[in-house]
Amino acid sequence: LAVNGLFSPVSFVMGGTCALCGHKTVHGSFIKVVYISARTPMKKTLHLEYRADEPSTAQLKVIDADVADSGLAEMLATERNLLVSTKKPDAVEDATDGVRVRLERVHTREVELTLTTGEWVVKAASRYLAFASQNANKKRLDVVLEPLKDTLEQVAPHGLIGQTFDGDAIAIDGAVDDYSPDVVVTLAMGEGAIEGDASDYEIKRSEPFSTAFKFSRYDAVHAVPRDVSKLTGLHREVRTAGSSPTETAGASGDDLTRIDALSLVPVE
Repeated sequence: LAVNGLFSPVSFVMGGTCALCGHKTVHGSFIKVVYISARTPMKKTLHLEYRADEPSTAQLKVIDADVADSGLAEMLATERNLLVSTKKPDAVEDATDGVRVRLERVHTREVELTLTTGEWVVKAASRYLAFASQNANKKRLDVVLEPLKDTLEQVAPHGLIGQTFDGDAIAIDGAVDDYSPDVVVTLAMGEGAIEGDASDYEIKRSEPFSTAFKFSRYDAVHAVPRDVSKLTGLHREVRTAGSSPTETAGASGDDLTRIDALSLVPVE
């Protein structure tokens, strides 16, 4: 499984419109598109594309195992669109060899895409930015990854979000942006909380479903978790021995310090 995210620069405002309301302008970025690659038990490859600004449609391609590594894979893929209502609650589902895809309009302001394999649940929800009317009803994608089994059994996941499933009880706080000024320019990119730096997770914009980046585990048969002792961010114990671990990780809003991937990797 690989989840790639396209980050786009977005300027937006925070705060009310009254004379005494706090107000600030933020020049930041959000996930606007996700590109999900999933391999089925029958070795078929699913490519799923979902866009924040086109939330009622998800594009799905199914590539058979015998052509997956050929130059004709995309041409020979079976392609179909998942469509839901643009206004009222609605849902549609698709299944390929046990890998399920569901697109659901929750209400007029939110649509959620869910992909479920035997090991992971990936959710990408299209939502309006806060203070929607002041921000021209701009949309973003909030992404959540949830493991359904022991993620460290054979291949420990990696990427900007995936590496956080490392099996320990330690949270790492990386660089964060200062939101105190009236004009904020976000700069933090997870420094101190991720292995390497953000550029190590970039893939080519021309190959949005690529699984090739420095820490890729997509085709690995064995891989150990990251070594948190080498991370320079603040280390915090988030649970005691024997307690239940955190079950999900993701990226929501303009909080880019948590964005990474099982392969939620930034697209160059």
